[in-house]
Amino acid sequence: MGNVVAGAIVLRGPKPSRWRLYRTVTGNALHYLFGSALRNWFRNLGSTAPALGSMTLLLFLTGLGGMLGLVASNAAAMESRDAAVLHVYLKDSATQADVDALQARLRSEPSVKSVTFVSKDQALSRAQHRPGLPELASASDGNPFPASLDVQVASVDKVAAVDAFVFNDPIVDQGVGSTSYDPSGYRKLQEILFGLAAGGTALLLLITFIAVTVTANSIKVAIIARADEIGIMQLVGAPRWMVRGPFVIEGALTGVIAGLVAGALALGLTTVAIQGGAATFAQVAPGMTFKVALATALLIVLVGPVLGSASSLTGIRRQLET
Repeated sequence: MGNVVAGAIVLRGPKPSRWRLYRTVTGNALHYLFGSALRNWFRNLGSTAPALGSMTLLLFLTGLGGMLGLVASNAAAMESRDAAVLHVYLKDSATQADVDALQARLRSEPSVKSVTFVSKDQALSRAQHRPGLPELASASDGNPFPASLDVQVASVDKVAAVDAFVFNDPIVDQGVGSTSYDPSGYRKLQEILFGLAAGGTALLLLITFIAVTVTANSIKVAIIARADEIGIMQLVGAPRWMVRGPFVIEGALTGVIAGLVAGALALGLTTVAIQGGAATFAQVAPGMTFKVALATALLIVLVGPVLGSASSLTGIRRQLET
């Protein structure tokens, strides 16, 4: 009902439940954080555009770099497997007993996993599927390809030792180079892979620095534009999360949009490449499939808001704590 206090009647309504109180406070806080961030993001779109563009470029190149890294890793693994097979070319005069004896000696080596004999006819059949070799075979009266032993070595770095082991064997054909081992080719392959990895890493680090710096500066501009509002909130004792929260969400929103655009571009470009060269794409880019491209695009979308939020926090610390 009511109480009489100093000639006035004070009415007391029903006390709100604790759940309703929490829901109201949470709803107001979320409305303030996200509503304020969304309004300010569109209002400051002109200053946010450079950050959005650089972040989109960063995420796009990172996604492509990741897919190219996967392709390079698969290609390097294939090359390593091929390079770990040493072809030991045999003289035409080698007898079966001599070949069996050399096979036994090779199998006794700890670094040798297996030894397979390849006849001259099998070597000719293999050559028919390699560029340039069918012309060589047709230009010869007979079979120009020697028999060989395919030696599967445990690792690439053991190939040189196995090559030295068979190099001076009397049944090894010295006229064709004795084996397939080419130390200069291995070194060049390693140098190329190292150069690509180093150059790609340096480029991504540079773009990351630019994207974070541009995003932090855009947040700094937004903070300066709202300096009076922020000053009033700090004077009345507003908690830190109320002051900083909208700016962090603005950065996350920039990252979300950048991630969506970059992910769509990466997925679209990869899909076109896969469909356009379906016959040879698997050989040129081993391991690259539509599922891999889709997973990369989703990862880009997830990384976007994290990058945007981190960039915003950098700008907030520089501006509000100085």
